[in-house]
This record gives sequence, structure tokens and C-alpha cells, in this order.
Amino acid sequence: MDVIYIIFSYLIGSMPTAYIFFKFAQNKDIRNHGSGNSGALNIWRSQNIISGALVLLIDLLKAISIAITGKNLEISEIAFYVGTTSAVIGHNYPIYLKFKGGKGVSVVAGITLIIITIPSFIAGITIGLVALLTRSPLWGIFCGALILNILTLVLEQSIVLSVWCAILSIIVGLTHLFRRKDDLIPAIKNIDLKKIGKIE
Repeated sequence: MDVIYIIFSYLIGSMPTAYIFFKFAQNKDIRNHGSGNSGALNIWRSQNIISGALVLLIDLLKAISIAITGKNLEISEIAFYVGTTSAVIGHNYPIYLKFKGGKGVSVVAGITLIIITIPSFIAGITIGLVALLTRSPLWGIFCGALILNILTLVLEQSIVLSVWCAILSIIVGLTHLFRRKDDLIPAIKNIDLKKIGKIE
């Protein structure tokens, strides 16, 4: 059952919501538009805010279903954490799209909302507020991830949960870096915070 859950989580996580939505709406590949990311934020920018919100909601529900399924199956704790992590990897590197998908923020949000509800909720608010104030989704995500990890460590007081949360954050961070490395790495080297903030 452990292996089945891990595979199930990857395959469900790989379901490319943004790609499917944009294909039906525009008959185009969302990865050829905007930031090239197959995610809710790029749908918002390439189409409209309502479409972006709908894709975000579906991705959240996808992630929530994976977490709830894992909690209700007779699987080991390690299988649950590996499975939920594989769901994020699946979203970012989906087998259905030759491993080029989203960046994992919505899936991490949905999973952590079920497992570490309070830290996840506060992190979500932080992302929204910082993104609005700085007009930078990237800085919002960075601050939200920081808050999520700190609160998980302080409130949950579980090394396992804290390590799991850190791994999810690292996966999202590395995906952002590798997808936009040509823009991000020079900006980071020059400590150009304004330019970094503009890179999705």
C-alpha cells in the first residue's frame, strides 16, 4: 500500500491543471506564454484573474485530496511524507508534459493546509500581503515559505514535520531557480532585490 500511495500521489500531482485549462480555453500551450510556467499565476497573467483563481482552486483541491487520502489509508508515516512530497515533484515535473510543469506553490499550500493547518494558513496570508505590498509574487512566496517553516518548527515542535516542510520549500525554491536561472542567478549575484522580485 505504501508504494501504491507514493505512485498515486505522483500521478495525481502530475495532472496539469493549468495546461489542460489553457488548452481548452485557448487551444494553446500555456508553457509558451508569459513566464512559461504551467501554473495558476501564469494563467492569471495570460488570461484573466478568474481563470487563474479557478486553476488555483483546482490545484488546491488536488493537493488536499492527496493529503486526505494519505491520512485515511493504512500506510506508514514515511510513505505519507514521501507520497505528499512526490505529489509536489509530480506537479513541477509531470510525466504527462515531459517533466515541465508548475512550481509547486499551490500543491504545497493544499497539502500543508491539511497537515499543518495554522502555519499554512498564516503563510498563505503572508504570501498574499507581501505580494500585494511589493507587487512581487516571488517575494511573497519567499516570505510565506519562511513563515511556514518557522511556525512549523515553533508550533508543531516535530523534527519530522519540520524536515518535511523544509524539503517541500526547497523543492519549490529550486524549481523557481532552475526555471529562471538565466535571470535569477545574475540578479542574485548583483543583489538586485528589485529585479529578483520581478522574476516569476
